Amino acid sequence: MGIEYMAAIARDDYDIFKMIITTELPAKYAIWLQARRQRKTRISRERRVTVHEVVISPNEFGNYCKGLSAPDFSVESLDQCAGAKMLALLSAVLRRVSDESRASGI
Repeated sequence: MGIEYMAAIARDDYDIFKMIITTELPAKYAIWLQARRQRKTRISRERRVTVHEVVISPNEFGNYCKGLSAPDFSVESLDQCAGAKMLALLSAVLRRVSDESRASGI
């Protein structure tokens, strides 16, 4: 079973995301959460993967989009940002473990 990542937005950041995401978001945060839960369940079932949520801040998303050759401020890009964030974090952990293993002679 694989793993996929989808973005989570903090309640306090929701209004900011409504202004920067080109995909129209629900007016209320509670509706956004419900839609995301349904999407998470559907992806998990259809693709037979575990879906983990990754909290993304407006600044992280803005920086991610600016780094793209063709900036994309859609919800799909927001989820891609979550995947990129986790990949970067996991890569950093693996580098650290590898460096510590080399340093200790393992």
